[in-house]
Amino acid sequence: MLRLAAVALGAALSLAVVPGCGDDTVRVAFRPEAGTRYAYEIDVEATTVTDIEGRGPVRQSDRYVLRADHDVLSADGDSSRVEVQVREPGGATRRFVVRLDRAGQLAEVQRIEGLPAQALGSLGLSEIFPAAAGAPPDRPLAPGDRWQVDDPVELPGQARTRLRGSGRLSALGVVSGREVATIENRFELAVRGVTELLTGRFRLDGRQTTTSTAAHALDDGVVQQVDAVTRGQFRLTLLPPDGTDGPPVPGTLEVEIRSKTRRLG
Repeated sequence: MLRLAAVALGAALSLAVVPGCGDDTVRVAFRPEAGTRYAYEIDVEATTVTDIEGRGPVRQSDRYVLRADHDVLSADGDSSRVEVQVREPGGATRRFVVRLDRAGQLAEVQRIEGLPAQALGSLGLSEIFPAAAGAPPDRPLAPGDRWQVDDPVELPGQARTRLRGSGRLSALGVVSGREVATIENRFELAVRGVTELLTGRFRLDGRQTTTSTAAHALDDGVVQQVDAVTRGQFRLTLLPPDGTDGPPVPGTLEVEIRSKTRRLG
């Protein structure tokens, strides 16, 4: 559930959009006001195939309909802090406090239900970044404009890595009666580190790719809807429990996560 909640969080993180200098341009920037609140419904489908040596492949598919409530705790010229509560109807609530920089990119996960950020695990946290990163450049953009992304990323428990990809302002239009800018992104992120899952402690080494299409409202500056797909392939090593001398066990992990996000209200 932690991993799926992280995906939902990443899919729902928003960028403010303000009018640009021309009739057909917009300028994207994250300028929230403290006290702002907004909510999303996120439909998540996740499929994993885990193949640990000597055990054979295990395929697992899950689907969750989640609600994410965002509260902007503070905002200044450099960054903002947002509390995000993600819950499944009738299920547990996951609380995140995140810091976003002036471009709207996720700079840090500061707290998860009062636990340190490392409790999220490497796989879950790395899934947040592709959906949250890649804000367009701070200049007026017209439909068809493209940009490149090559950002350093630091994740707890992992070696320093980079997020690489591209974005495009594909269209200006109307969604649910609101004027929007539609942005398409594609990102690749190397994942290398140790993560805690229910079945044990694993070392991961591989890459994941995320493609997304997001509609950003021009009037209130938050995301109206997002469609995203993340696929990852990893070499996986099952580590012995702490305090034991058992040998590590190799394997592989394949992940595909599809999410649809819709703003409520």
